[in-house]
Amino acid sequence: MLTQEHIAAYQNDGVVRIKNAFSQEWLDEVRRSIEFGRANPGPMYLDYSKDTNPGTYCADMWIWRENAHMKNFIFNSPAAELAGEAMEASSVALVTDNWLVREAGAVNRAPWHHDNPYFDVSGEWCILWMGLEPVRQGEGVVFLKGSHKWGRKFMPLSFAGTGQKAALQEPYEPTPDFTENLADYDVLEFDLDPGDCLIFDSHTLHGAPNPVPPERSVNRLTMRFAHGNAAFEKRGSWTDAQTEYWQAHGMKEGEPIVGDLLPLVWSR
Repeated sequence: MLTQEHIAAYQNDGVVRIKNAFSQEWLDEVRRSIEFGRANPGPMYLDYSKDTNPGTYCADMWIWRENAHMKNFIFNSPAAELAGEAMEASSVALVTDNWLVREAGAVNRAPWHHDNPYFDVSGEWCILWMGLEPVRQGEGVVFLKGSHKWGRKFMPLSFAGTGQKAALQEPYEPTPDFTENLADYDVLEFDLDPGDCLIFDSHTLHGAPNPVPPERSVNRLTMRFAHGNAAFEKRGSWTDAQTEYWQAHGMKEGEPIVGDLLPLVWSR
């Protein structure tokens, strides 16, 4: 489904935009999935904005087994194939199904981060990011081009705006506020229409530096996919809840992540 230009951009820049990746049928299914998810929060539901009303900023993960709309999207939409082709993988396993809603007026937003330290997964994996509404520059995420090749690991920050998720520890370093000297970096930012998506490496640094709360509620889907041979690798104390959740589903550290919770979803 991807051209060599798409794959080269993913590998060299750490992020690529795919135009018209999803039909209106799949966008409708994602919207139904989010509506069902908000009405039926799962055990990993997160509200990042308890102290930042009037707008809620919330998310949920690993809901696909109870959410038929999300299950349909994971197994039947182009998402997993797009991720597999970008990574040039022979097979792809699900890491997370993850919806996010940022309501009108929500003042907190995604901090600067790369996804890799937030999830107990070894090996190469990527993120597929899409919005159900148009995303214009200044409204979405900003990427630091090529940062997936830096070989650096940054401590994860809270999406609730409370700083580091744990005390600094090796091999991680503090996450700078790249907004202060953004002109020093090669920055990538994209206009997206509904049906477009981004695919980016789990080490690519990105954030939402725009401080303006949205005037309307925005719905996002963030899927994460790994090479089929990825393993369960504990990140730190900040992933304790995730680690316990995975272990409760029979997963063991050091072993492949593939199982009932995180199935293989695509292969060549």
